[in-house]
Amino acid sequence: MTDSDELDAFTEEVIAAVAADHGVDLDRLTELVRRHQSNVRDLPGVDDIVYEWRNQFHLDPMLARTDDAYYLALPAHVWDEFADDLDVVDDERAALVAVHDQQARADAETAGFDASRLDGDAAVVLTRT
Repeated sequence: MTDSDELDAFTEEVIAAVAADHGVDLDRLTELVRRHQSNVRDLPGVDDIVYEWRNQFHLDPMLARTDDAYYLALPAHVWDEFADDLDVVDDERAALVAVHDQQARADAETAGFDASRLDGDAAVVLTRT
């Protein structure tokens, strides 16, 4: 799997807009998104973690599955572990979470889910392998 494959679920425009909005270097944010995707693959794997989350939470967190991505709405605390694993500072964490949120909202119509589900939860977008 190449680095670019890890970013297939994300657009450059969303990452660039979030980097600018949060004052985070574009290259740094792109690398954080890439590392997050890579780390999820190194855990139980993308399909396995989605399955685990679907069984763990009362409300099914999967909003949609496309050829390229899973779109999930999860309790915000899932980002605690991701942020610790990535060893990010607060502004980087906020930017990373915002990338997932903005990408999910941008893709909601074409992916076929109601973006309002994200209003009370944290978006997690995972590139499918």
